[in-house]
Amino acid sequence: MLRIIILSAVFFSACTMKQEAAGCSVVENDTILSLIFAGDIMGHSPQFQAAYDSKTKTYNYDDCFKHVRKYIDSADIAVANLEVPIAGTPYSGYPHFSSPDALLDALKNAGYDVLLTANNHVVDRGTKGLERTIRQLQQRNLLHAGSYSDKAQRDSLYPLMIERKGVRLALLNCTYGTNDIPVTSPNIVNLIDTSLIKQDIQKANDLGADLKIMTVHWGEEYQLKANSEQEELMDFFIRNGINAVIGAHPHVVQNAEIRYGEDSIPVPVYYSLGNAVSNQRKPNTNGGIMVKLTVNTRTKRIEQSSYLPVYVHKGVLDNIYQYHLIPTPAYDRQPTEFILNKTDSMALRLFDRETRKRLDNCRLME
Repeated sequence: MLRIIILSAVFFSACTMKQEAAGCSVVENDTILSLIFAGDIMGHSPQFQAAYDSKTKTYNYDDCFKHVRKYIDSADIAVANLEVPIAGTPYSGYPHFSSPDALLDALKNAGYDVLLTANNHVVDRGTKGLERTIRQLQQRNLLHAGSYSDKAQRDSLYPLMIERKGVRLALLNCTYGTNDIPVTSPNIVNLIDTSLIKQDIQKANDLGADLKIMTVHWGEEYQLKANSEQEELMDFFIRNGINAVIGAHPHVVQNAEIRYGEDSIPVPVYYSLGNAVSNQRKPNTNGGIMVKLTVNTRTKRIEQSSYLPVYVHKGVLDNIYQYHLIPTPAYDRQPTEFILNKTDSMALRLFDRETRKRLDNCRLME
């Protein structure tokens, strides 16, 4: 978990780097910086209904993240895509989201340090929702990137710069759009604008970034492979010095690959991490991956990337009804720890098998 030293700041996750591409092995803890990235944090109505305690009339999402907390909290920096405004009451699901503040409490308790807000749902509840979300993040000392109350706030906070273990990271975040809902001035949402992105990358360089990671909301929903537009944009990012690309929006895990940047340095690219947590239950939407990047603090390069499939179990676990995140390797090792019925077990194994198939060139997180 991040012990914050802010300059302005970053975080993300990416694909497996083949050992020969990485150039050298992972080093000891005092010389490695670990980053964890997760996909879409959704807020469908059944999710906040499951989090509601009718006796106390309060919400609590902590049990959702119980079984993945050790992965999140062990990272030096942990990031996820917050695809739901924290806009206050009345709470609502699709198509215009607003989730209880308790969702942020659970994400912080789980170990997340940075939440990304440039996505197609950021202005579902207009200016009020955008600005309230930012205030709630700041009140909890959660870093954020992607949307801003005004230009002055963006200028002071973006690119998000984080210094940890002597490495300066620049986190960039942008989206293809906002579901045709206009962003009301003076609010700003980072859109995919190549001219502006070039300026932002140059600003990161001027701030002394050792690594620049692009987190981007793009692609076609439910498509299992990146399209040509994503590939072209990815090439643009790498040509302009981005060191890793982490994608979101399709709500399914897409393919991943290693590309090569300046001086033939490997650049991990994960086109879509899928759903970190949601109510979507169709095959491939009922889970996502967490990506780990391992940075050598001496060379200040990404030496390895790996992924962890995480299935979203909607139901009772440990006598609690909730949306439980289950790391599929843990289920394979200790199925008795996760008592699932036959239908849920089959769904988990199908998700795991299909996800690994699309990421067969990537390293599984240990």
